[in-house]
Amino acid sequence: GINAEYGYLIQINLRNMRTSYNQRAQQRARNRRGGAGAEKKKVIDYPHPKNLEICMKLGADETSVNADPVTTEMKIYLEMKGFPHKVHLVDPPTSKNLPEWFRKNNWDGILPMAKYDKEQYKLGSAEIMMSLEKKFRVPLMSNGGMGAGRFRGKTVKNLTLSLLKSVRPYDESNPDWVDLCNEFRQLDEYLVGCHNKEGDYLKSKQFSLWDIRMVPALYNLITVANYFKPGFELPDDVPHLRSYMNHAFEDAIFKKFKPSVRQIVRYYEPKLNVRIVLPDDVQ
Repeated sequence: GINAEYGYLIQINLRNMRTSYNQRAQQRARNRRGGAGAEKKKVIDYPHPKNLEICMKLGADETSVNADPVTTEMKIYLEMKGFPHKVHLVDPPTSKNLPEWFRKNNWDGILPMAKYDKEQYKLGSAEIMMSLEKKFRVPLMSNGGMGAGRFRGKTVKNLTLSLLKSVRPYDESNPDWVDLCNEFRQLDEYLVGCHNKEGDYLKSKQFSLWDIRMVPALYNLITVANYFKPGFELPDDVPHLRSYMNHAFEDAIFKKFKPSVRQIVRYYEPKLNVRIVLPDDVQ
């Protein structure tokens, strides 16, 4: 009768509840072991920004390599910090894919831009990284004090375009070349102390915030300068800088996001209004 049918339904529900509980328990066990079937969800057990969203240049797909040094340094930083985040690929000139918070707080269209912790907005990779690093110290990436912070890659970024645009050769007649060589020599002098005390990077034994801000721009310049204007060579009197580049360019975290020669050349071509014909064997 009705009572028998009701009791049968109760038994089914109890059996389903036990099965569901057992399945969840087995899944939790797999997650702890990290074995087959473990969920891939990343667990962050240290303080981190809430609802972190990043706007990057359209074409800077987070899963692919990009030759824009600012985008590269932002990707490396987020990878090393392990912060959960959402990426918006946007194009400010055409207003494509712009979130409303970007429109209201970034009239100049500066990229990248970050939003986190409700009403925190930061413009540009330098401001984003420094503000996040100041508030969220784990894992620590900015040790080294003001000395290391002096070398932020900004000089290299600024001089790369002007140096490649100039019709003057890489010699003393070219003020951009003189400025770049002075920057190289100051960096080399600073690295002497780093090599003697901390390690092979900028004030650290491993890739840090200062390296993130220097290496992408430095790599772009060193890699493709001769494709746009032959004759580029590092000065002879910067041995520590050479050693630094050997370590930094081959660091695992940088190699993960390191662009190819062809990608870097294609990145600079429209900026320099030129077209470079690359050999087929150049990747």
